[in-house]
Amino acid sequence: MQLSDSELEKLAIFLQKRVGIVLEKQKLQRFSRKIEDVINKYKFEDFGSFYHAVRFHQNEAITQDLINAVTVNETYFWREHEQFEILSKEILPLFVKEGAMPTVRILVSPCSSGEEVYSIMLAILDAGDLIEKINIEIVGIDIDSNMIAKAKQGVYSKRSVEKLPRYMRERYFTQIGNSYKIDDSLRKAATFLQANIFDSSISEKLGHFDILFSRNMLIYFNIFDKRRAFETFYELLKPNAYLFLGHADASQIDKRVFHPLKATSHIYQKGIKL
Repeated sequence: MQLSDSELEKLAIFLQKRVGIVLEKQKLQRFSRKIEDVINKYKFEDFGSFYHAVRFHQNEAITQDLINAVTVNETYFWREHEQFEILSKEILPLFVKEGAMPTVRILVSPCSSGEEVYSIMLAILDAGDLIEKINIEIVGIDIDSNMIAKAKQGVYSKRSVEKLPRYMRERYFTQIGNSYKIDDSLRKAATFLQANIFDSSISEKLGHFDILFSRNMLIYFNIFDKRRAFETFYELLKPNAYLFLGHADASQIDKRVFHPLKATSHIYQKGIKL
């Protein structure tokens, strides 16, 4: 089955409303083969019956496969690593208290296949005795269920780990052929969940966090959905919590609510809504 431009456009409108992703015509054409594969996988005879199934949630597995087909998951270890170093050397030490071992909750959204979550862990482990002074709970969420499964497995290509310092690769990974498997102690310490930040009950499901990383997601949203995302971030973060963004994600952020802490590094601190 070959999809027409009008059929692709209908799916683009549905996906934008469902998960916030804006798919322009060029992107639609790029993903068309993957979408057609989903339709063929479930043996739909025509586009109308497929669209009806996803539009009215007749089968969540079909909708999830459609979402997986159009998500972009390009990532690698140690990407924009200066933020990890600021986190481990400047932000997390602020939580250390005499005579107590505080718990710091970190959310990564989206987490893709887990490289960013594990990079945060590696930065913390690399920061001397910091890991002995605080408890870290780290949660990664993504709308793509395939990426969540890969993150839980913790097996990566040589390209994915090549930016890591060599000693980190040698200390925390086992090379298996051309792949690198992260140490089980790190893999088991992370929680990965399939979730959509536009789920109205997400804060009830996940709780609240001291630190939130959301890098290179908002660039795929329109202005309205970027604002919705920042509202969600506000609800997910505890008072005075920290928000780490990608270099192109900060447009539409309300600096009266998220105060620039390190503007050049795209790090913000939650303030009080006026």
